[in-house]
Order: sequence, then structure tokens, then C-alpha cells
Amino acid sequence: MAAKLLLCISAGQVTVAAWRGNRLADCRRFDDDDDGRVAFSNYLQGVRGLPVHIMVDTVDEDFRFETLPRARGSDRAQLVARKLKQLYRATPYFSWSLQERGSGKRQDDRYLFTALTNPDALGPWLRAIESVGLPVAGLYPLPIVTVSLIERLRLKHTNLLIVTKNSAGFRQTFFKDLKFRISRLTPLRGASGAADQEYADEVANTRMYLDALTVTHVDDMLTVVILDQNDSLKRLPAVIARGRPNTNCQLLSKADVVAKFGITPRDLEASNDTLYLHLLGEHKPVLNLAPTGIMHGYRRLLLRRVMYGASAVALSGALAWSGANAYNTMQLTDEDRNLQRQAQEFQSLYQRVTAQFPEAPASTDNLRNTVEMAQQIRASLRTPEPMLLVVSRALDSSPQIQLSHLAWHYGQKPLDAESNANQSTAIGRMPGEAKPLVQSGIVRGEVRPFDGDYKAAMALINTFASRLAASEMVAEVRALKLPLNASSDVGLTGSTNATSAKGNAEFEFAVVFKPGV
Repeated sequence: MAAKLLLCISAGQVTVAAWRGNRLADCRRFDDDDDGRVAFSNYLQGVRGLPVHIMVDTVDEDFRFETLPRARGSDRAQLVARKLKQLYRATPYFSWSLQERGSGKRQDDRYLFTALTNPDALGPWLRAIESVGLPVAGLYPLPIVTVSLIERLRLKHTNLLIVTKNSAGFRQTFFKDLKFRISRLTPLRGASGAADQEYADEVANTRMYLDALTVTHVDDMLTVVILDQNDSLKRLPAVIARGRPNTNCQLLSKADVVAKFGITPRDLEASNDTLYLHLLGEHKPVLNLAPTGIMHGYRRLLLRRVMYGASAVALSGALAWSGANAYNTMQLTDEDRNLQRQAQEFQSLYQRVTAQFPEAPASTDNLRNTVEMAQQIRASLRTPEPMLLVVSRALDSSPQIQLSHLAWHYGQKPLDAESNANQSTAIGRMPGEAKPLVQSGIVRGEVRPFDGDYKAAMALINTFASRLAASEMVAEVRALKLPLNASSDVGLTGSTNATSAKGNAEFEFAVVFKPGV
């Protein structure tokens, strides 16, 4: 919990304590005179930067319960603002809270309105705080701070009256069904044994007041919890219970307060307001009487803390990211060192192993050149398999074609001399330019049986040639010899009549494959 400055202002004095590490520290009391105000200002000089939470214990307080029509949002805010102006015109220190929601047909709500009716009592102390620039975080009436005692002491009583003797006097705060109802402050009159009877009479007056308001009934059991901070009220439970059978008194001695709240005996002896200062440090009350004008400094402080918190989060994220990157860098560096060490070890091992090898019969360059030449020779090797595949596929579809001769060649020139002459003329290759290696072959055969019908034989031969040329590996198929010479400069001989004298229908083709096959 953040450090803060706690004040309890009462008639004639102010009690101050710093709250650090969930504990009170440096509890002091200053009288309401010139010397006390000067000492208070000097004290504030040493606690700059701490937000100030102010608790007021005075008879100049007002608590009212009002029933108003149910409203929400801005309508409720306007309704409550009008009611506050009606009730408290002479003071800027007022506040309100919604206590209960009505369940009747009108569904009215019950509100608690509270205020400090004498603002002049706070003036000197607030001016001293403002002069040193301390931000005011809140202004709270002491009875509202008492509410936290119910949860802290785990009180479960229906009619509960909490009694304490503070610097301002004898304080009684009543709770109905664990909800705040009224509070009374009686100034101290004496310190002798007779004061116990006076305090008991005040408790009796409070009981009669509650009965008159019908908050309690005469026969109801009233539980009185007495917080005796300095062991001066030991006999009070017996005096209160005398002749009042429907009153149950519970006393918490100084030792009990120390044990239950963790307050040091030294702090309890410093002031009778120490217990409530401790409660104010633990819990911030709901009702805050401080007007907007005196809380500007505290809002700036909260904004500054938010900015510092966001900056701290961003810085933590950046540091975490940087740390992760540094860790990854270290891992990569170690991995790189390990890889370099392994590479050196492998290199050393390679050198040791190669040192045991016998001397090579040739140099490394000669071996590399030999391997490259062998790869080139292997890449340039060809077999007659493609030609045999093409011819066999054509023969499968031409059963009347009978082969008599088959030749295959792989080189810069095809087998037929005529093809060589035509190719050299068509390409126009420059002298000395290397010619590409191609596969070529000679296919020689005849049509069997042949009955002398050259027209039918030529059709079979042409179909066979077309099937050879249809292969995607073949670049060209040229006829070197046919049964009939169809050239225009040669006369026709023989007969196309099937009944004429029989001869043979021989043919010869040159097959040239595509480069790279």
C-alpha cells in the first residue's frame, strides 16, 4: 500500500501519523494555538509528496437520512445535488451515499446525507497543508471511519453501539443491522471515577433516543462494544449494565487492541486517536466530504502515478525483451563456437586420415579432368535402341513390309551421302564450326507378297514411312529408293495392272533422328 499522511482534526488539536508499510509511523499531536500551528507547518515540510487523508472528529457534524424518488444516472445526480443545496448552504464539506432501495409501489430510495457544519474549524490546518503543496486525497467524518470496525472485529449484532474515548471526547456510534444510523460526541469532563457514571448516563441517553425514534424497542438487546485504548474504562461495562438486563457490554482493553489491530503500545500512548488513524490507513471510507477544489493536487498525483506505472511496465517489458535477446544471442554464440570447434575437429581428423592414404598415381587436376572427360563421354554415348524401337513400332502396324537391311550410325553426318550434301547446303555452317552429333539409319526392305500391283505397294510403303516419321524422336525420313520412280524427268516403265508380269517392290529409307536423342 502506498505511503500517505493521516490527520485527525478535533476541537483544540490535530493528530498526525505517517502510514508506511501498512503500519503507523511517527504519530504526533499538535495543539490548536500559534505554537502548535507553526510546529505543524514545520512537520509538513519533511513529508512532501505524500497524499493527505483527513479525518474530522467534532460535534459540528450532521447526519440525515432522506427518502427520495428512485432515479438513475444524471437524473439521480441532479436530484441529490438539489437536496444537498437545501440541507447544507453554509458549508462546502458534504457528501451522500445510497443506503437502501425501497420495495414498495413507489420504489423510493433511502439516502444518507452528511456534512461538517463548521468549516472554519478546518481552515488553519487546510491552509498549512496547501502552503507546502501536499495533495489532499479526502476528508472523512470519524463515525464513517468506524464502519470498518464491524468487518475487522467480525461483529454480527443487530443493535450495536461502539463506544470509544477519543481526544475530542466520548464517541458513541450506533449500527442497526450492521448499517450506520447515528453517532454522538460528548466532550470529556473529568478523569476521575465519577466520569464512568457520566459515560454510562450518556449511553443510557443514547438508548432512550433510539427508542424514541423507534429505531430500537425497549425490550431489544443492545450490544455495547467498548474500545478502551488506554485502560481508563475498565469499570464502565459494569456501570452500564447495572440495572439494565437488556444491555450486553464487551470491553476491548489496550492489550486486546494491540493484539487485534497490530498497533504498537507506543503509538496508542501517543494519542487517543491512534486507533482511528490506523483504521483510516487500512481502508478508505466511501463518504468523502472534500470538495473538488481542494482535490486537484491529488488527481494530478494519481495521473502522475499512472504515467509512472505505465512507464515502469514499458521499461519492464523492454528489459525483459532485451534480456531474452541477450540470452538468445549467448545461445547462438555458444552454438557457433561449438560448430567451429566441431569443424576444426573434423578437419584435424580428415588431415590425420588422409595422411595415411598412399600416394596417388596422378595429380588432383589430372584426376578431376579425367572424371570430367568420363562424364562427358558417358553423356555422349548412344545405342541403336531408339532406332530399333521406332522401326519395330512401324513394322507392328505394317505386317506386309519385310526388312532386308538395317544400318545405324551416330556421328556428325547421316549415313546417306545425299542427306549429307543437302544438310551442308541448308545449314550453311561456317568453316571449322563443330557439327552436332545425330543418330541416323538406313532401312531397306520390300513388300511381300507382291503381285505386281505397284500402286498398292506404294501405298503400303508410304504408310510405313509415315509411321516412321510419326515418332517424336525422328526429325526426318527420306526415300532413297522406291519401286517406282515418280520423278518428272524419268519415263514410266512397268505396268500397274495386277495381272502383268511380277517383279519386286523394294524400297530404301534414310531415317534422321533429332539432335540430343
